[in-house]
Amino acid sequence: MTVEVVAHQAEPGPRMDPFSGRGGTGPLLDESDGPKAFDPAQQQRPGAIIGMALACYRVPTEDGQSYEERFLNLPGDDVTLTFPTVGMPPDAVSSAFTIVDFYESKMSDFDSRVVFVPIRVLQENRGMIDPTTGKGHINSIQIKLHDASTAVAVRDELRKVFLPQFFVVQTWRDQRSSILDAVEMETAILNVLLFLIIAVAGFGILAIFLMIVVEKTRDIGILKSLGASRSGIMGIFLSYGLALGVVGSGVGLVLGLVFVAHINEIAGVLGRITGRPVFDPTVYYFYEIPTIVETSTVLWIVAGAVTIAVLASVLPALRAALLHPVEALRYE
Repeated sequence: MTVEVVAHQAEPGPRMDPFSGRGGTGPLLDESDGPKAFDPAQQQRPGAIIGMALACYRVPTEDGQSYEERFLNLPGDDVTLTFPTVGMPPDAVSSAFTIVDFYESKMSDFDSRVVFVPIRVLQENRGMIDPTTGKGHINSIQIKLHDASTAVAVRDELRKVFLPQFFVVQTWRDQRSSILDAVEMETAILNVLLFLIIAVAGFGILAIFLMIVVEKTRDIGILKSLGASRSGIMGIFLSYGLALGVVGSGVGLVLGLVFVAHINEIAGVLGRITGRPVFDPTVYYFYEIPTIVETSTVLWIVAGAVTIAVLASVLPALRAALLHPVEALRYE
């Protein structure tokens, strides 16, 4: 398992801070320099905050409706982290840390790889401190924006200032382009499948209405003989198609919202039936299926379903409206 160590600048203070890398007035314990007698009263290992997925694993509960966490490490436990130096060729160095806390970002890709440690300790172990000036170096800066939609504009501005020969400026989307491309491909395939389903539904409505017109041919002839106009006959079938679209889209809307609200429970049931997880966190990076219900999208889909039902009833309505009363009455 690859572990990404992220440096964190601890705030100085007079009190003992396990994450600052020093305990009280005692010296910093660095076991990479050789074995030393560890005095817990005077010394303290540097603190580390590790991802939840590194410290525990999840197993389903007895009812199968949720998961419980089984911890392999707890705060206060000592762990050894190994990471490469910045020399060429790099060497593997190890150092002992004390777990002071866990973090969980809800993305298994980060929770299973990232560990936060004091930046000075990391620089010392990796050889990133200038021996002449004592200043530490860094190899990455991460910027969090208040407005995520401006990430591309900020990236372009930074690229103008920092030469691409020496600096790599990327957004989160640039770093995860392969994953996002796969998601976009899946979305395009789902849109094609959705279009085919809608087309089949439209042809189904068209076939049903044509059968209704054939079965009601004599009734249509009677209505026309009594003075019903073509627009009136056509309006009957169009209103029928409108009612069918409204009822069908309404039922589909309710069922769809209920399905989205309980999608993780449904995925759990399907996983127990099939014997394998439907939404594997190691593949999709999320422990739960993320869902977003956009009102505009829901309204667009409902309006589209109603429109398709009405359009599918236009041809049968025209056929019914153009029937001659005498021929309709003679129809067997």
